[in-house]
Amino acid sequence: MTELGELEAHYSEFEKRKARVIVVSIEDRVEAQKTQAEFPKLTVVADSDRKLIDAVATLHAESAPDGGDTAAPTTILVDGDGIVRWIFRPDRVFTRLSPARLIAAFDEHLR
Repeated sequence: MTELGELEAHYSEFEKRKARVIVVSIEDRVEAQKTQAEFPKLTVVADSDRKLIDAVATLHAESAPDGGDTAAPTTILVDGDGIVRWIFRPDRVFTRLSPARLIAAFDEHLR
């Protein structure tokens, strides 16, 4: 959740660029609503049926502390026409994209 807090803290930078940050999670709708309440400037989408996560191949099976599945951290920049312009997927599941690097990627690939 640290990453979401950092994204929320930099929301004004995304807003200046007319960008929305959409978070896709494998949690159910109730848990997604709790996350949404905690980070109201982001858009949280529940993908408990894993259709989107399967489509972009980000499932990291049995990687949660309790042995459950998680979604590998992946950032996808999509332009206003729905075209994928940039993808960041770290080699290690614990690596996260900083807001500064995301903003730089946005400026490079979507401006």
